[in-house]
Amino acid sequence: MHMSYWFGVDVGSFLFSGYNVTTVWGLVATCLGLAALAVLYEAMKVSQIYLQPSAIRPMSRTTSATSESSSLLSKMRPKNLRTHTKCGSCSSWTLQTLHWSLHTALGYILMMAVMTYNAYFTIALAIGACLGYFIFGHTLVQLNMQRFYRKQTIVECDKNCEDTVSNQQRRESAVSIVAEQLVIEANIEVHVPRDT
Repeated sequence: MHMSYWFGVDVGSFLFSGYNVTTVWGLVATCLGLAALAVLYEAMKVSQIYLQPSAIRPMSRTTSATSESSSLLSKMRPKNLRTHTKCGSCSSWTLQTLHWSLHTALGYILMMAVMTYNAYFTIALAIGACLGYFIFGHTLVQLNMQRFYRKQTIVECDKNCEDTVSNQQRRESAVSIVAEQLVIEANIEVHVPRDT
């Protein structure tokens, strides 16, 4: 077993005992397959977002913060676990779990391919991952931003929440004013003429 990167065709048994890579065409086919798996890995990241429902729902306006130090996060709560026992939710949760399991298993397989230290396999995986990100990366970023904005608009704020936010903003502006004054004071240089 190699413990450093090497360029070679005769890999021998690869990942499974019955799969032997000994020829150039076998190496090329394996590299193409690994690149395709890397693209699939990136595509599964996008499909994972489509499968995940929003995990945050708003609380009613009647609940209020108990003190000034209450966090805005207390205004949000995760969905109740009992909602996953319904038939539709249960099948959705099962599909999400299956997808996550396949995504994780694929990640481990790709990691094991890199751990053979065959430079051709690593190059094929890097090219496949770059190609996958080129194809799906923009969609992944857009979906994450949409999910972020959706979660941001879900939060309903009552009177105490609004007061907490405005107090926090006042504190931050006061701190920034004091910090600016300290920086200005620190940058003042005093030039006194020398008596000769």
